[in-house]
Amino acid sequence: MIEPSGNGSVKFVGGASGEVGRKRRKFSPEEKFQIFLEAGRGDVPVAAVLRKWGIYSSDLVRIREQVRRGALEVLARGNGKMKEDPRIAQLKGEKDRVEEALKELAIDNALLRKKVG
Repeated sequence: MIEPSGNGSVKFVGGASGEVGRKRRKFSPEEKFQIFLEAGRGDVPVAAVLRKWGIYSSDLVRIREQVRRGALEVLARGNGKMKEDPRIAQLKGEKDRVEEALKELAIDNALLRKKVG
């Protein structure tokens, strides 16, 4: 249930016990990466980073996992290039064959015009 708090914001009251939870906030990818870096630096306690950003340790675990998956995805591509779909390679080969055939036909056409003309 949502209840107004006296300062113009809202608070969430959940469950039978009536505990108060924080309003969920969506962080941009840049903010998530900043949280990841700050929590991993070691010069500030992780608890201070959590308080600063208003998140729970479970949120930090989720952010760390997202960073790990993103890094693995980029590394799997290799040299910043994505693996090419085999269908694209097949279509490129067919395009090259068609272009070569078109060049040969253009040459034949030019030779025939010279003979006729």
